[in-house]
Amino acid sequence: MTVDFNVNNVSFHFLSLYWIFFVLVIILSILGLFYIMWLMKKLSNLENGTEEMVKIHDLIKLGSNAYLKRQFKTISIVLIIISGLLFIFNIPLAVSFIIGAITSLIASYISMIVSTLSNVKVTQACKKDLNSALKIGFNAGMVIGVSVISISLLGISILYLLSNFNIQNIVGFAFGASFSALFAQLGGGIYTKGADIGADLVGKLEYGLPEDDIRNPAAIADNVGDNVGDCAGRGADLYESSSANNIAAMMIGAALSAITNNPLFIIFSLISRALGNVTGMISGYFVKIKEKDKSPIAAFARSLTASAIFNILIFLILTLICFQTGWQYLFICSVLGIALGLSTYFLVDYYTSSRYRPVKHVIKSSETGAATNVISGFSLGLESPTIPVISFVIAIIITFLLGEQYGIVNNFNPYLGGVFGITVATMGLLSITTIILAFDGFGPVSDNAAGIAEMSHQGEKVRYNLDRLDAVGNTTKALAKGFGITCAALSAIILFEAYLEEIKTIDVNIYHPVILCALLIGAVIPFIFSALAIRSAGVAAYGMIKEIQRQFEEEPGILENKSLPDYEKCIDTGTKVALKQMIVPALLPTLTPIILGFLFGPVALAAFIISGTISGIILGFVLNTGGGALDNTKKAIEGGILGGKGSVAHKASIVGDTFGDPLKDTAGPSLHILVKVINTVSIAFAPIFIAFGALIIL
Repeated sequence: MTVDFNVNNVSFHFLSLYWIFFVLVIILSILGLFYIMWLMKKLSNLENGTEEMVKIHDLIKLGSNAYLKRQFKTISIVLIIISGLLFIFNIPLAVSFIIGAITSLIASYISMIVSTLSNVKVTQACKKDLNSALKIGFNAGMVIGVSVISISLLGISILYLLSNFNIQNIVGFAFGASFSALFAQLGGGIYTKGADIGADLVGKLEYGLPEDDIRNPAAIADNVGDNVGDCAGRGADLYESSSANNIAAMMIGAALSAITNNPLFIIFSLISRALGNVTGMISGYFVKIKEKDKSPIAAFARSLTASAIFNILIFLILTLICFQTGWQYLFICSVLGIALGLSTYFLVDYYTSSRYRPVKHVIKSSETGAATNVISGFSLGLESPTIPVISFVIAIIITFLLGEQYGIVNNFNPYLGGVFGITVATMGLLSITTIILAFDGFGPVSDNAAGIAEMSHQGEKVRYNLDRLDAVGNTTKALAKGFGITCAALSAIILFEAYLEEIKTIDVNIYHPVILCALLIGAVIPFIFSALAIRSAGVAAYGMIKEIQRQFEEEPGILENKSLPDYEKCIDTGTKVALKQMIVPALLPTLTPIILGFLFGPVALAAFIISGTISGIILGFVLNTGGGALDNTKKAIEGGILGGKGSVAHKASIVGDTFGDPLKDTAGPSLHILVKVINTVSIAFAPIFIAFGALIIL
């Protein structure tokens, strides 16, 4: 009946549970889709606001749809070429690759749709009370979170079923999801930072316009960027994280299933993620501001805590049912994974919030100009990986040792047990993904809502409420980026182990010259990629700046509020540049492992994966944290510190924020995906590398 385990060797108890869990995953995924349809209908029925608000909302929606349509067309062309090559070598791989890529784009599209639907409704709700507006923005984020997990689980489950339960035939799904996510995140990041930087440098510094001023030609393009970068891009990002991790965990589970005759090792990742999705939906009801709360962020903290507690209970039950003897070792692994996810919240908050020492130092440095502001912010970014890396090391070592103990008490290879301990910890970390994605989706929705309020000249109460929500949104977006790189760090381990399982080796001789060369190439790839991504954002910003300046020069009435800018021209300019610039950096991590695999062989490629993963994770922390600190420095000064808006410190912080923008919103988030792309590409092509052998030595 199955390929991944022998039915004749499996007890009726385990086989029954296997099928119950498998069917339950599909049912819960479908229910998740019904849940998001219900939420979408609920959001659609809410009031839109004034005619002027709706007009601005429609411009943002139109621009977002236009950008995504053209981006999908560009991705489709590359997708067809890659698929054609895959069909030559492996038809099941090609089919699963296409399905993974398409479902990733669907998740990306849903994320953008709900973001553009909800922004104006948050603005309108702020006229009544803060809680209503907060709930609307959070529900929009919840649609993104639930849809990403539900579509991923449903896609993997159905493909696994159609592939006659052969995991080897679905590894292309992870590759396809990663491939689409890289393009979506990178393209959206280039576009949004081109618009943001252009709007800041010309509008704020040259002409002294406030944030989201309707006279700024790039104002609408900037809001479009929030949707296509922070929503569509991040939706695709965590979609591929979910998909790649589940498939890698299933591959490791299949190896354990063959040893223990327990197929629940295979299905464990899927059922834990499906139940985690349900706990995310339930935890959303804890998002409500209370009178004692000093900031709306407290409402989010409560829901995150609730999600963690619910998932700990879920893992307690699952590990007891699935693994019986020694289950407690794996349960502790899951708790440590959840704890690592929660620690991300505090670490990101510490390094990027103006309440703490690191950003306070950057704020102080702004008094003496842009140079000291940038130096302080970038040095903070360089410092930031230290504590997270120590946390990873501790978590990985402890969970590996616990997994080894599980292997010992069950009489199988302790090393494989240790790997599964890390896998369970990764599943624990990912169990709170739904609520994290809801937080992340809230950020751009509240940002857009604040922009609509400013451009439609809403009252002080509305702007005050939206400023509070926007500040929370910045924190939740930073949290999601920190969570993304944390996921990448743990995920890379199980993806790498899945790759080793594919090539049937755990020995990599680092003294061999070819291996050393592969290590060097892997280490430098994230730096080349980041350079291309940041440069692309600069090119996009240059085009946007020139277009804004042209409009101001040719139509002086714009600044006098006598005529409206040509918003569509700015959107079109940013779109063309972003889609052109994203191709080369996106293909770099896709093609490099394939070339190295054919030239040096699968063992050398393993060395490439190790160094690329380590380099990418550390650099990701540097860029995300450094950019986030510079962004919050500017916001703190705009709030009245050091003279507030228009002061020397404020102008310095604008330059610093402009420097940090492509770091935290273009290159940084894309590095999460790069780490997983080099792993998923290698896993997908491993059988081909083995079959053809290496052209050079190994």
